[in-house]
Amino acid sequence: MNFRKIIIQITCVVLIAFIASSLWSFTFGDNGLWNQYKLQRQIEHLEFETDSLKAILEFRKHEGERLIKDSFYIESIARSKYGMSKKGEAVYQFIDE
Repeated sequence: MNFRKIIIQITCVVLIAFIASSLWSFTFGDNGLWNQYKLQRQIEHLEFETDSLKAILEFRKHEGERLIKDSFYIESIARSKYGMSKKGEAVYQFIDE
């Protein structure tokens, strides 16, 4: 009878150890919940960054096409950004005080 109790106790200890190690591995292992959560957050961040870069790329393509085709756009940039004017044109600058 005593031998049977010892076997049951050893079996219970082994079973509890197995369950504990399985839970630990399931939660914190290489493919555990914690790493899955971190990877999901990283994926979301990279997808957001990809979308932002795609928007910037689309804007730059559109601006490049305008610089090639639209002479009024080129003129507006030359006037506003670089302070250029046409020959014989009077330029007025307003200074806020």
